[in-house]
Amino acid sequence: MLFTMKSSNTPQPVVQFNHVSFMRDDNTILQDISFRIEKGQHWAIIGPNGSGKTSLVSIINGYHQPSKGIVEVLGRTFGRTDLRELRLHIGEASSEIKNMLHSQDTVTDIVLSGRFATIGLYEKPSQEDLETAGRLIDFFDLCELASRPFNILSSGEQQKTLLARALMPNPDLLVLDEPCAGLDLGAREELLNTVQKMCEFPEGPTIIFVTHHIEELVPAVSHVLALREGKIVAQGTKMEVLTGEVLSRTFDLKIEVNERGGRLWAMIL
Repeated sequence: MLFTMKSSNTPQPVVQFNHVSFMRDDNTILQDISFRIEKGQHWAIIGPNGSGKTSLVSIINGYHQPSKGIVEVLGRTFGRTDLRELRLHIGEASSEIKNMLHSQDTVTDIVLSGRFATIGLYEKPSQEDLETAGRLIDFFDLCELASRPFNILSSGEQQKTLLARALMPNPDLLVLDEPCAGLDLGAREELLNTVQKMCEFPEGPTIIFVTHHIEELVPAVSHVLALREGKIVAQGTKMEVLTGEVLSRTFDLKIEVNERGGRLWAMIL
């Protein structure tokens, strides 16, 4: 079993923002953000560069406190919880983590480090940890690479290693921050097929997928939050948000949307 059975009383909602704003150096990065992610949903956060996606995800991951408003993640209210403890229940795969990894560490050690939320493996893993890592390495088709250093892997193999690391603590929430960045078409499609499979596991985590390419959103993504200049343009089900009208306002371009193979594709007119 890839994911361990979780208690049926997993807190609801998974994520809730109530009128949240975030300021840095007197600049407003996010303004009056309110949305709610329920268990069983998988969300995408879309928007152009500079729209506030990274700051929003940093708050969800427990790295920043909101300047205004109330944030609740996995039943824990910011300001009244230990964010370090919260982060143990959130899996994250991002370019920031990728750039911090020790390039000579093996695939196995990097995956195991996710159990302890550390960069590098400094604690002795238990037998159960080793078995979990083995299952994840097998799921991501990394068995032949398990003992190889991270820096000799292809970009696609590195991304799959990051995903396996993020799933190591059996998280309730998994945040994928532009996981397809830098991948060629073949590696991208292989990774997206894996994301679709993860979404289909009944006991798997709620997934938040951050991107500015709507064609990367697999069929299992159920809801979308569109941002522009730190404000919400639209939120709701995927079909409600991923329309030509909403995307045109989000990206300030004339956009038409076509459906193909269960995914949506944007065309600039």
